[in-house]
Amino acid sequence: MKIKIIRTFLLILSCFAIMAFIPGSESSKKPIYLNTAYSFEERAADLVSRMTPEEKQSLLGNNMAAVPRLGVNSYNVWGEALHGIVGMFNPGAGAATSFPSSASLGSAWDPALMERETGVIATEGRGLNYNVISTLTYWSPVVEPVRDPRWGRTGESFGEDPFLISQIGGAFVRGMMGYDPVYLKAVPCGKHYFANNSEFDRHTGSSNMDSRDMREFYLAPYRTLIIRDKLPSIMTAYNRVNGVPMSASKLYVDTIARKTYGLFGYVTGDCSAIEDIETGHFYAKSGPEATAMGLKSGVDTDCGSYYQRYALEALGKGLITEADMDLALVNMFTTRMRIGEFDPKSKVPYSQIRPDVVNSPGHIALAVEVATKTPVLLKNNVVSKINSKALPIKTDGLKKIAIIGPQADRVELGPYSGRPDQKNMVSLVAGVKNYFSEKGITAEVVYSPGASTSSRSNLFFVLDFEVVKSDGSATKYDATKYVAASEGIAIGSGMSSENSVRNIQDGNWTSYTGIDITNIDKMNLRLNVPADGGTIEARVGSPTGNLLATFEALRQGAMAAGAYGGARTVAGKINKLGLAGPQTIYLVYRASALSTIDKEVTDMASSADVAIVFTGTDDQTAGEESDRLTLVLPGNQYELIDAVANVNPNTIVIMQTLGMVEVEGFKDNPNIAGIIWTGFNGQAQGTAMAKIL
Repeated sequence: MKIKIIRTFLLILSCFAIMAFIPGSESSKKPIYLNTAYSFEERAADLVSRMTPEEKQSLLGNNMAAVPRLGVNSYNVWGEALHGIVGMFNPGAGAATSFPSSASLGSAWDPALMERETGVIATEGRGLNYNVISTLTYWSPVVEPVRDPRWGRTGESFGEDPFLISQIGGAFVRGMMGYDPVYLKAVPCGKHYFANNSEFDRHTGSSNMDSRDMREFYLAPYRTLIIRDKLPSIMTAYNRVNGVPMSASKLYVDTIARKTYGLFGYVTGDCSAIEDIETGHFYAKSGPEATAMGLKSGVDTDCGSYYQRYALEALGKGLITEADMDLALVNMFTTRMRIGEFDPKSKVPYSQIRPDVVNSPGHIALAVEVATKTPVLLKNNVVSKINSKALPIKTDGLKKIAIIGPQADRVELGPYSGRPDQKNMVSLVAGVKNYFSEKGITAEVVYSPGASTSSRSNLFFVLDFEVVKSDGSATKYDATKYVAASEGIAIGSGMSSENSVRNIQDGNWTSYTGIDITNIDKMNLRLNVPADGGTIEARVGSPTGNLLATFEALRQGAMAAGAYGGARTVAGKINKLGLAGPQTIYLVYRASALSTIDKEVTDMASSADVAIVFTGTDDQTAGEESDRLTLVLPGNQYELIDAVANVNPNTIVIMQTLGMVEVEGFKDNPNIAGIIWTGFNGQAQGTAMAKIL
């Protein structure tokens, strides 16, 4: 009996000993997913295991539904923070600090500066998520190397060199993630993985390459950022690579990114990239099949609707297992665990960052500092009149400075920038005036826009046209079914479900045979205006033939329809030509006429000691879904540069652009003493440029 008691006592002691190694006494009180003694992966797996199949499907998109019975809040995976927090989906987000664009930071060659900037961006993100974490996963940076300078998203990348991108991009990632050994400050995402070289055919095209080109150019930044900097997320691109849609490739996503490079985190598809597997690339035959391909390749979340519509159907058809859904959700919830969403605030150091940190004086000052260190000096000649270099401008004896240009009194922030407080947005004109006031400089500052940035390319996306007879009958013609066209004209759909005629520049045309114009009463044209638009002429027989109809299609209101804008129908003004029967009709596309440079502008320039011509591109020049067709400055800005330089031998040209632009026509002009290039330079662009000048 005594031996039995001793054995029982020892058994109890051993149980206590074993329990000492079980995570915390709270394990008996809390579910594992709320028990901080377990790893994030274990906790995420436990949480997902408690969900129903229906709940799992509702969580497979960027809009992750709430699961109240498990204490899971709604969450939006899609956040943007390329050069400042974009408050799209964060209900508490207001104006945030806007920093210079990626192209600007790439030109600074200063990783430490980049790291400081994204540290502040992540701080503001935390401040905006102080009460409830709703978005701390930010789909930035763009680490796609620029293969062609005409790419519409050049301004979002750090440059064309994989090594430079790896250095600046790595700094971006480190600053965004923070330095706590347990929790992430915010979650950056490298995109667009990989070889997204153009906007025009990104939903339907294939980037074809050999293995060396793939690994040394396209994959090199991702490899470095994942291995060295522990990048916790990537976004799969729309395009195919060597014939396989990126979001359907287990080789590219799972084998290379996860297993070879060691990605620890989640993978998102670009918005509608899973859908494109079926509808753009025709690689899958149905929504459930595309969903299965995405999940099995390793894409965890679908920015779109396919996963949340078809996952259960794919499961029912045996195309996936529930384990495929579980793995995707564990990756996603592990990421959400790493930002501390499910933990007490007292354990998460970043949870103490309050909303009042947003737009703090220190952040505003950093925006000025970064904007001061990013511009590039391209030319600085001696001005004979003052017998010294044009820059910096000598303010002793300066009586009058003329600032001329369509961008000079605007603040162009560029794509994927947060919208800062208006009081923090400083144009060049305001920056120079503020600088003169602070320094007690009494010189007069005069300003004129002088020219426009009206785009001469990507004028329209044309879908179809309609001929209406006098009896009311109508015949519709598909504009993409032309028999001949100007060089460069192409057909594409972009984010639309319909193909359209694209890549339209001033003077281009498309022609159509067999168009019956007997008793024609009117013509209608259905199109989208991605930028400034212009006019379309319907001519008979040739691009210079008799004018049958004229259509005016300009931007509506302050904004153009944009690459994502809906199509609209424009009625043509008919000329009664007396022609009948089938004819060959030419649609001739024309940009709006540019005005000449006013004499008032040149008089202003000639009367100044220094003339600054501030030129550039804007959101209508190019962007997402819209490549540049040319590298020239839009509008009549070259004419403005020439006109000002002709009357003032101390002319300085500043170009603020999304990327490289053509300068051959003026770079050697002896009257142009100084040239500066900068990317979109954030909210403080005027303050910084005034200091530089």
